[in-house]
Amino acid sequence: MPDTTPATPEWHLTLLESVHALGSAARELRDAHQHARHTARTTDPARIIPVPGLLTVPGADPVRPHDEALWQLSDLYLVLDHHTRDLYENAALGYAHGTATALAAVLRSEHPHHVELPRDRNGNYPLGADDLPDFDGSLTVQAGAHELADLRTRLIACEQAQDDEQADAEVEFSTALADTAHAYGEHAEGALHHLIRFAATHGFLHAS
Repeated sequence: MPDTTPATPEWHLTLLESVHALGSAARELRDAHQHARHTARTTDPARIIPVPGLLTVPGADPVRPHDEALWQLSDLYLVLDHHTRDLYENAALGYAHGTATALAAVLRSEHPHHVELPRDRNGNYPLGADDLPDFDGSLTVQAGAHELADLRTRLIACEQAQDDEQADAEVEFSTALADTAHAYGEHAEGALHHLIRFAATHGFLHAS
């Protein structure tokens, strides 16, 4: 009688899928933020020629309906701009940390099936740039050691600059931190593929 038990995917295949899903999530939120920012700018009342015309309201001052609509939309899209930026930043940090965690595990000759990351009750990753592992001396130049080291340094600097801005109450809603975290995740994912190809070539891939 044939064995109908479904085959268990190899650990490295599901691990790569897990990492790719983190990156895809960050890119979806990056695109959403870009759309939100563009929409917020196109509805900025300072950029649009006002339409003249007053509306008389019994018992109240007259209003300008077009101006009022623009300000309402501007407020709405500004909130969306800030919210999608925060979501993108957290997803990008999750991608960076998740891929780095997977990379570190493979370097330790472990066989994780999926990325493991902490999340709070709101689905956010409570992670900071300082928590990223330092792969200096663990990876080869071919695996992207220099690029990862440089991106890690830049990521820590971006986080510190953002903390300083918030402390000064001069918050610039920049995507520098998110973009750098995403770039780190992409380079770490490339390094992970490099390690797994090396392991496959030398017969080191074994299901656990």
